[in-house]
Amino acid sequence: MGNYLEITFDLSGKQAFANDIIVAYLAEIGFESFSENNRKLSCYIQEENFIESTFFTAISSIFNAIGSCEYTHVKIKNENWNQQWESQFKPVFVNTSCVVRAPFHEHISGFQHEIIIAPKMSFGTGHHETTFLMLEYIASLPLQDKTVADCGCGTGVLAIMAAKLGAKSVYAFDYDNRCYENTIENCELNAIRNIITECGDLNMLENKTFDYVFANINRNILTQNMNKFSDSLNPDGLIIMSGFYEKDIPIVKKHALLHKLKFVSFKTKKNWTITVFSK
Repeated sequence: MGNYLEITFDLSGKQAFANDIIVAYLAEIGFESFSENNRKLSCYIQEENFIESTFFTAISSIFNAIGSCEYTHVKIKNENWNQQWESQFKPVFVNTSCVVRAPFHEHISGFQHEIIIAPKMSFGTGHHETTFLMLEYIASLPLQDKTVADCGCGTGVLAIMAAKLGAKSVYAFDYDNRCYENTIENCELNAIRNIITECGDLNMLENKTFDYVFANINRNILTQNMNKFSDSLNPDGLIIMSGFYEKDIPIVKKHALLHKLKFVSFKTKKNWTITVFSK
């Protein structure tokens, strides 16, 4: 794996949702990870995947939405990536019973569930609103002896949470080989043995059914593959979706209803949302 570019935006004085807009645009053009600290948003992409013209097109759209702001860019050698993350990665307290931390953090006592996530290039450390909302909702589910699919598993944090809550079996997959490998690593860190991990896209759901399906992806992929999600749910099963804004709920809901899914509920955090459907 080659070097990374770090683009850091100074969002001082900008709207609270400015970071979400930047993340949405840059994720579409290959940026893989994001970290915010004191209104400075750092965005990371492999140098070989950075296309200057595409980046400036995205910047134009971002500035049209939030106004112009200063940004800097530096090159980070791959071997320094973990050091970069360790300086910014903080434990995430999902609720009074669950905390997500990195291996370099000390054990945090007083929590029923402690999830250890090696913070690499995979999405899903609990810091982003969508992952936090997913973890929070999953913690409320009766998962004992249930079957679960984690679609686009990233770090595997949602799958690991389900396993810790008593799921009988968990199937986690991601099209990105780095996420696949990171999920396996994180399962080992958490001593989880009942998660089957594979590398592949949403076609991996074919001929499989589950009691619960987790899909923290993005609106377009969710709506385009709603038939696959519906087909993969057992009767009375639930699908918990995230990766899109509250304003997008009507679009997602429309596609879900077309594929015989029933709207259950939604919850938002800083304009991001999770939406739940049943079969």
